[in-house]
Amino acid sequence: MILLSEIIAGLETVSDITDVYYNPETEETFLSDIGEFEDLNEDELDELFEKSIILPTRYEINEYEMMEGFIKTKNSNTLLYNQLCIAINGPGAFRRFKDTCINFDIIDEWYKFRDARYRKLAIKWCNEHNIKYKED
Repeated sequence: MILLSEIIAGLETVSDITDVYYNPETEETFLSDIGEFEDLNEDELDELFEKSIILPTRYEINEYEMMEGFIKTKNSNTLLYNQLCIAINGPGAFRRFKDTCINFDIIDEWYKFRDARYRKLAIKWCNEHNIKYKED
């Protein structure tokens, strides 16, 4: 049984160049960075990855979609809604979005919203893979 917070932490670590895996035998998550496994030979490394289950990728997590979902919750405040919509257009969208949340003093609301989405995604992933988890 794994702590749900470990799965969530793994999801938050996923990037363009790093995936995160869960090994059911050890009940641990680990990064796909092969440099961590220098002590394993090629066969052992292959076996480790074959036994492990990949957590959702960056594209499956889709934090941009999370931002869009958060913005929809702010549609009653036209100025805020419009500023957030503008912030997520073009390169640098994530930084501008965060800055806008800070400027409007809603950054804690964003983190709470995002954390809830990560939690929901982690639970869904565990259920899909029949992985038992417990809350912290």
